[in-house]
Amino acid sequence: MYKRKALLMLRALFSTRQLQQLLREGKLANESIFLYSIFLYLFAFPCLALVFLQFFVPQLLDKINIQPLLLFGLLLGIIAILILASWLFLWYFTLIFNYQEQRYLYTNIKALFRFYNSLLLVIIIPLSWYSRVPEIISFVYLPLFLIIFSAFFIRFLRNIVGVSRIHFFIYFCTLEILPYIIAAKLLIINI
Repeated sequence: MYKRKALLMLRALFSTRQLQQLLREGKLANESIFLYSIFLYLFAFPCLALVFLQFFVPQLLDKINIQPLLLFGLLLGIIAILILASWLFLWYFTLIFNYQEQRYLYTNIKALFRFYNSLLLVIIIPLSWYSRVPEIISFVYLPLFLIIFSAFFIRFLRNIVGVSRIHFFIYFCTLEILPYIIAAKLLIINI
């Protein structure tokens, strides 16, 4: 069953019909494959941050003098808190503006995006780490990340019904993008 669902999730990236079938079959967020995709994301994204810090800003790691395993645990905790905060903000946003029905669609689209992003990271991180070519992250991962993100963002905007575009834009910019911009700014300041 999980193999079929995972294949359907992979095909949904390329086919709108497969995405609609995946959304019709039931709430993806209530299935354990959704939980596995979150765990994969919780493993892959701190690894990306660790590789980024190791290769691109080693002077920051020297300045704070922290063990890589402890840093991984700290990054894992930060990512988990960001995911939980994102879920709480989405719940609050949909409650305020009465968008409970659209929460399901957005949660599933976001879960699929995290799933694809995690699979991409699981392939690219070992390649960049063991080949000692961190530019793979810049030249391969970032363009693919932007393509996948754009595809899902456009699909979500096409499929969403009954949500003010202004409300969604405000939500997305302040609660989905702003925490990462603040984290990047703090990182740049500390370098």
